[in-house]
Amino acid sequence: MSRDHIYMVEKDGSLRRMMPSAPESEDRMQTLVARYPELISDGDGDLLLIRREQSIADSEDGGGRWSLDHLFVTREAVPVLVELKRAADSRLRREVVGQMLDYAANSTAYWQAGRIADSFTATAEDAGLDPESTLEEFVGEQETSAFWNQVDANFKAGRIKLVFVADEIPRELARVVEFLNDQMRADVRAVELRWFAGEGGETTLSPRVIGETERTAAIKRAPSSPEPISREEWLLKHIAPAGEEALAGARAYIAMVEKLGGEAGVASRQGSIFAAFRPTSGKTFYPLHLWAEGRQVSLTFRWLYQRPAFQDETTRQGLLDGLVGIVGSMTTSNLKGYPAFKVELLADRARASQVEGWLSRLLAIA
Repeated sequence: MSRDHIYMVEKDGSLRRMMPSAPESEDRMQTLVARYPELISDGDGDLLLIRREQSIADSEDGGGRWSLDHLFVTREAVPVLVELKRAADSRLRREVVGQMLDYAANSTAYWQAGRIADSFTATAEDAGLDPESTLEEFVGEQETSAFWNQVDANFKAGRIKLVFVADEIPRELARVVEFLNDQMRADVRAVELRWFAGEGGETTLSPRVIGETERTAAIKRAPSSPEPISREEWLLKHIAPAGEEALAGARAYIAMVEKLGGEAGVASRQGSIFAAFRPTSGKTFYPLHLWAEGRQVSLTFRWLYQRPAFQDETTRQGLLDGLVGIVGSMTTSNLKGYPAFKVELLADRARASQVEGWLSRLLAIA
């Protein structure tokens, strides 16, 4: 592949020539990709690091026979398997392809449900992060348990992405990647992460994605959202199977939102019915969600805590305590998360009226 120079434009308008270079070690490349996964992202949006050196078993009860360089997931719960080599490594041309196919075949055949969530927890804790809040920030309005279930389901079904990364991708590997991407259910890519160095010690990275053709992209591209569904259809599909109390509670939730001037609508991914309010000064915000997963109503701090009116933890804690005083214990006390209660609790008219009063006070704060 081309190793032309690139140029950095200084503040004074002068150019600084950056010379083709190479990473000092494979570990250096791995560290950068782990910290900045956008270097290898290919229209996937943000990637969440599950584990560096993720072990892969070769049997149902086997231990880790192989070690994958990086395992990420997308917000759509698609596992992304990454194998990285320096151009100077002779294994880049042949061995790395067989190596990655071993990983893909065995991970999809022998992956144990829940293991990927455990790996992520270990990674977050090693970095001094809270796994729950880190995951909730990544997945947004999705229920975290449903997200992990979808990751496991995608692994089992072979809906994965394979990414080869090197500072220079040989033509032979590029042709193999394009062939595999045409033939396999999995998405297959190569990312050429070229290195350039300046005279002052600066390093510039220039990523280039190889492998996707328009035809393959059209075949593999998933619909951006499911077929539209009415609110009533959503209730009958997701809430009614839990019984009359759950359905009555869901209708009470919708009624209180609309009574207070809000919109109760089905989310684009159809995972919830959101409560949307637009104050006179400010943009729309979403304080509550009724989730299909678990049939719970959440106080959605994830969408509230960044708004000026709710940035103070004392304010959020007061709101949580007030709601707990009405519905009892919640699923979590995370003030940046999704504390939730069972929707059937709103089937009780007196309790629903109390929650409506509580929501009115929240809206007054906003």
